Amino acid sequence: MSFLIAVDDSLHGIRDALRQKGYQTVELTYADFRDVDAYVIDQSNKDLVRIKNTIADEPVIAASDDDAARVINTLRDKLKVYEKELNEP
Repeated sequence: MSFLIAVDDSLHGIRDALRQKGYQTVELTYADFRDVDAYVIDQSNKDLVRIKNTIADEPVIAASDDDAARVINTLRDKLKVYEKELNEP
Protein backbone atom coordinates (compact mmCIF):
# COMPACT_ATOMS: atom_id res chain seq x y z
CA MET A 1 0.00 0.00 0.00
CA SER A 2 1.35 3.42 -0.94
CA PHE A 3 0.62 6.21 1.50
CA LEU A 4 0.05 9.85 0.60
CA ILE A 5 1.76 12.31 2.93
CA ALA A 6 0.95 16.03 2.94
CA VAL A 7 4.17 17.90 3.69
CA ASP A 8 4.42 21.56 4.71
CA ASP A 9 5.64 23.51 1.68
CA SER A 10 8.81 24.65 3.50
CA LEU A 11 10.03 21.13 4.36
CA HIS A 12 11.74 20.27 1.07
CA GLY A 13 14.33 17.95 2.64
CA ILE A 14 11.67 15.87 4.35
CA ARG A 15 9.56 15.75 1.20
CA ASP A 16 12.55 14.52 -0.82
CA ALA A 17 13.51 11.91 1.82
CA LEU A 18 9.94 10.58 1.92
CA ARG A 19 9.87 10.25 -1.86
CA GLN A 20 13.18 8.36 -1.80
CA LYS A 21 11.59 5.92 0.67
CA GLY A 22 8.65 5.32 -1.67
CA TYR A 23 6.01 7.57 -0.10
CA GLN A 24 3.83 9.72 -2.30
CA THR A 25 3.88 13.35 -1.20
CA VAL A 26 1.84 16.45 -1.86
CA GLU A 27 2.41 20.00 -0.68
CA LEU A 28 0.19 20.85 2.25
CA THR A 29 -1.36 23.82 0.43
CA TYR A 30 -2.50 21.56 -2.43
CA ALA A 31 -3.57 18.54 -0.39
CA ASP A 32 -7.02 17.07 -0.79
CA PHE A 33 -7.51 16.26 2.86
CA ARG A 34 -9.85 13.36 2.11
CA ASP A 35 -7.02 11.43 0.46
CA VAL A 36 -4.11 12.16 2.81
CA ASP A 37 -2.84 9.45 5.17
CA ALA A 38 -0.59 11.68 7.32
CA TYR A 39 0.63 15.25 7.65
CA VAL A 40 4.09 16.68 8.29
CA ILE A 41 3.95 20.31 9.41
CA ASP A 42 6.70 22.84 10.10
CA GLN A 43 7.30 22.97 13.84
CA SER A 44 7.85 26.72 13.60
CA ASN A 45 4.20 27.13 12.58
CA LYS A 46 3.01 27.65 16.15
CA ASP A 47 -0.69 27.76 15.24
CA LEU A 48 -0.66 24.36 13.53
CA VAL A 49 1.61 22.78 16.14
CA ARG A 50 -0.69 23.91 18.94
CA ILE A 51 -3.76 22.30 17.33
CA LYS A 52 -2.00 19.44 15.52
CA ASN A 53 -3.87 16.73 17.40
CA THR A 54 -7.25 18.19 16.42
CA ILE A 55 -6.51 18.76 12.73
CA ALA A 56 -7.44 15.29 11.56
CA ASP A 57 -7.73 11.66 12.56
CA GLU A 58 -4.57 10.91 10.58
CA PRO A 59 -1.10 11.28 12.13
CA VAL A 60 0.22 14.84 12.28
CA ILE A 61 3.95 15.25 12.85
CA ALA A 62 5.58 18.58 13.69
CA ALA A 63 9.16 18.71 12.37
CA SER A 64 12.01 20.84 11.13
CA ASP A 65 13.72 20.10 7.82
CA ASP A 66 16.57 18.39 9.75
CA ASP A 67 14.21 15.75 11.18
CA ALA A 68 13.83 13.54 8.08
CA ALA A 69 15.00 10.30 9.74
CA ARG A 70 12.73 10.85 12.77
CA VAL A 71 9.75 11.67 10.54
CA ILE A 72 10.27 8.56 8.41
CA ASN A 73 10.55 6.32 11.47
CA THR A 74 7.48 7.88 13.09
CA LEU A 75 5.44 7.55 9.90
CA ARG A 76 6.55 3.95 9.43
CA ASP A 77 5.37 3.08 12.94
CA LYS A 78 2.10 5.02 12.83
CA LEU A 79 1.14 3.91 9.33
CA LYS A 80 1.80 0.24 10.16
CA VAL A 81 -0.90 0.52 12.82
CA TYR A 82 -3.16 2.38 10.40
CA GLU A 83 -2.66 -0.24 7.68
CA LYS A 84 -3.38 -3.03 10.17
CA GLU A 85 -6.64 -1.34 11.17
CA LEU A 86 -7.66 -1.01 7.54
CA ASN A 87 -7.06 -4.70 6.90
CA GLU A 88 -8.98 -5.96 9.93
CA PRO A 89 -12.41 -7.48 9.19
